[in-house]
Amino acid sequence: MGNRCAALVMATVTVLALAACGNDDGTVDPDPKKASNALAAGLDAQAKGDLDEAVRQYNEVLKYDKKNKYALYDLALIDAARSNYGEAENKYRVVLAIDPAYEPALFNLAILVKAKGNNAEAISLYQRAIKAAPKDAAAHLNLGLLLRATGKVKEGDAAVKKAIALNPKLKDPAASASTAPKSPAASDSASPDASDSASPDASPTPS
Repeated sequence: MGNRCAALVMATVTVLALAACGNDDGTVDPDPKKASNALAAGLDAQAKGDLDEAVRQYNEVLKYDKKNKYALYDLALIDAARSNYGEAENKYRVVLAIDPAYEPALFNLAILVKAKGNNAEAISLYQRAIKAAPKDAAAHLNLGLLLRATGKVKEGDAAVKKAIALNPKLKDPAASASTAPKSPAASDSASPDASDSASPDASPTPS
């Protein structure tokens, strides 16, 4: 009898342990704390240049928080840094499906689609980025240069003028414009809850 009870206890513990690992469909339950910890670890690894570890940690975030825009955004940054532009574009679009006004993703996606020759969408994305962050001088500048290039000189001049007013260090003409993607979100400071923690964000250059 004693052996049977011991076996029953062991079986129960095993079942509980398996239940803690995941659900029958292979998913895991949302866990904001684990997602937040993984996001912080990913940002730290990315800052140190360990992109493989950063990717691992960001994917860990998504395991516990599928719609974490910061993890997706930083994975897109890493894809772009590795010249995986198609993957980067896809992830930026997922980020914007989650948060249509997330300015760093709007800005960086505009750069990618412009590089593919889709000027109309790039203009729209820059305009949305400016609406989300009216003081983003880089977005004004890139929009202005693109408008000029597509024949909308008057609107382009106005946008460039606005950019320089916001940041006098910026120069006209286009030769001095930076179209480098932004980096992990600094303007969004990481919050304890991963579902709303910040990925590094910066201005015109990858931050």
